Amino acid sequence: MARAADLVEREAGRLAAALRPEGLAVVVPGCPGWTLADLARHTGGVHRWARAALGTAPDGSPGGEPSGPPDDDAVPAWFAVGAGELVAALASLSPAAPCWTFAAAEAPATAAFWARRQAHETALHRWDAESALAAAGLAAAPDPATWLGEDVAADGVAEVADVMLPRQVRLGRTPALPGALALESPSGRSLLGGAGAPQPAAELRGPAPALLLLVWGRTTLDAELATGRLALAGSRDAAARLLSGALTP
Repeated sequence: MARAADLVEREAGRLAAALRPEGLAVVVPGCPGWTLADLARHTGGVHRWARAALGTAPDGSPGGEPSGPPDDDAVPAWFAVGAGELVAALASLSPAAPCWTFAAAEAPATAAFWARRQAHETALHRWDAESALAAAGLAAAPDPATWLGEDVAADGVAEVADVMLPRQVRLGRTPALPGALALESPSGRSLLGGAGAPQPAAELRGPAPALLLLVWGRTTLDAELATGRLALAGSRDAAARLLSGALTP
């Protein structure tokens, strides 16, 4: 899983670079109620949890997510250690290595699940961190259309459609979508919802990085249509309705 480990390492490195001492108390618009230090505690805890899951049998339990150090100044170094341990674990394993996951029937219980999940988890929170610094006037704003590679972002959109949304429905966090919404980019096409639907009620087309931010709630349909980053075919009301649920945790 060298490429997956490289992706996690790259995104973790960019997030680590955003953990500047002067920015740790900055609020994170994409994660209401969190500061940048809180975001790093969460992501570092998830990295450690995923590392534990990689060493846990499919029918076992990796335990809970570590909470991280209470002192904000200690968070960047703690984050870097956890990211390094996760990258090393991913690089050492076959994608087919069995392990515990939370995906139930949506994906095989193998190390490949965590390689994919942590690449997208880390990338999204890197966006959150860079956007928070930009909102505070401490950095340039990332471009929603190019902040992540097309292929990686398209896989992130597919993960939401095929893994995250079905899990949300299975756990009762959101009802099954009343129809289907197609999401098409130069790198792929995914379908949100649509069990038994003859065709999508609407289709959104545009850069996969912008579509990924949309399905994770980091931007809105109105904003993306207003900027022209995304184009809509079909019913706008239907698209808004299908995007309004808790598609992700």
